[in-house]
Amino acid sequence: MSLLVPPRRFDSEVPEMMDRRGNDAELLRADLDVLEKINRFLGGHRIVLGWLEEVLERVPMSRVSVLDLATGGADVPRAIAQWARSRGVRVEITAVDANPEILTIARQRCASWPEIRIDQQDLLALPYPAASFDVVLCSLALHHFSEPNAVAILGRIHHIARAGYIINDLRRNRLLVGLSKLMARTLIHNPIARFDAPASCERAFSAAELRGMAAQAGLGNFVIRRHRFFRMAIAGRK
Repeated sequence: MSLLVPPRRFDSEVPEMMDRRGNDAELLRADLDVLEKINRFLGGHRIVLGWLEEVLERVPMSRVSVLDLATGGADVPRAIAQWARSRGVRVEITAVDANPEILTIARQRCASWPEIRIDQQDLLALPYPAASFDVVLCSLALHHFSEPNAVAILGRIHHIARAGYIINDLRRNRLLVGLSKLMARTLIHNPIARFDAPASCERAFSAAELRGMAAQAGLGNFVIRRHRFFRMAIAGRK
């Protein structure tokens, strides 16, 4: 690791709290609210929507099928559905997550969005065949997995996508880790977020690690872009 990038700290025996079952429903709901605000105001939605526009410019489609992995509260699918409605694009979005408690919240939040279907799926056992969705997305989730499992997920994303895919996540560095620990001690009161914020930053991959994993997974024709607020995204076309 360089001076700016600390070693990754990942322990599969100690999952992030939002991955655990039995969380208080209101605390979990509040944690998902925070993640939605982070995506909305710190670029998560903008990264995905900007890339979708690029894909549709290259491969015009009257109807777009989207698979959103580890959807959480389904804020990304709702942002896509709103974007599509404003542009007259027809979308069909399948949003999946492994945690049934999170999916209950996601279904409630998507009740007025018929474009979105919510399913429970394990990212390591996705049942979808090759090229079964035009676009596959995964936001702020890859760091929840060990490196071998992350490679497997990248490979499945590439397999399932017909037109392209984008995976965006945190980009690990010492400043990000330090700020997250400071915020956990001072500003964050939700116990789920207080644990998960620094844990996520320590478990995040670096851009170099992401590139290496993409190569192991057999991805081709992709780019890795660094974004503001310690984000990065790997975007690929088929």
